[in-house]
Amino acid sequence: RAITVTADDLSRIYGDGDPALTHQITSGSLAFGDTLAGALTRDAGENVGAYAITQGTLGASANYTLTFVDGTLTITPRAITVTADDFSKIYGDADPGFTHAVTSGNLVFGDALAGALTRDAGEDVGAYAITQGTLSAGANYAVTFVDGTLTITPRAITVTADDLSRVYGAADPALTHQITAGNLVFGDTLSGALARDAGEDVGAYAITQGTLSAGGNYTLTFEDGVLSITPFGLVITADDLMRIYGDADPALTYQITGGALQGGDSISGALTRVAGENAGVYAITQGTLTAGANYTLTFIDGALTIAPRAITVTADDLARIYGEADP
Repeated sequence: RAITVTADDLSRIYGDGDPALTHQITSGSLAFGDTLAGALTRDAGENVGAYAITQGTLGASANYTLTFVDGTLTITPRAITVTADDFSKIYGDADPGFTHAVTSGNLVFGDALAGALTRDAGEDVGAYAITQGTLSAGANYAVTFVDGTLTITPRAITVTADDLSRVYGAADPALTHQITAGNLVFGDTLSGALARDAGEDVGAYAITQGTLSAGGNYTLTFEDGVLSITPFGLVITADDLMRIYGDADPALTYQITGGALQGGDSISGALTRVAGENAGVYAITQGTLTAGANYTLTFIDGALTIAPRAITVTADDLARIYGEADP
């Protein structure tokens, strides 16, 4: 009796066990309650692909002429999800090693992922996608890849202004600074200029950050410096004077004999002298004379000489009679 037996087409996922290999009588029929005996087999192989399901030992006894039609076992890729780990680094540092995890599904038969992740290009502060790169599990897997993120954070530096000084009336020196913690990378430089608190009088003025910047790739901590304006040295010498006893004192005058007044400044106050009206030498002293707080004033005393007053005394001509007393 002629019968045709056709193997059922089947499929399974890579790594799973084979399903039961089944078949159908697709032409003719068995008679008298006869049954088929034996089992189908399939071509060897475990990788993704199509494998013929063959007759194996399946038979129907000598009462039948059995025509067998092969089926197909299709092994489909195993689905896994690989997720890149998120990382961060400081601007200027080397990238960390990029790692990943299988977050859905699983590898089988001791299989392993091969290749390496990559990331979007860029070195400035910001967020960069960590992508699949060459990472693969091979043809037996359908990999769904979930990007990670590499976050580049600003590099911390501390800039400290140099302490400086100048004399009252002079021009400011160049305001300079040092990087006192951290460092610049990739040949980066600071741009902009320091500033200082306004003022020209003697005192201490903060040197501040002004427009100084390292750009968006840095977190800059600035430490103020100090510009000290020191007094200008001035020497004043009182003029030596003289008068005659009984006359009024002359105006007490002076000369600037060292240094010079700055920027239209003037001297205020008045000299004084040691008290006395008799002939002699009297020191001429500073009194209230001042150039203000912006000057260190050195005063050199002068001398007022009171000279004796010249007078001529003439005796009167007199007469008396002999024998009388002198008038």
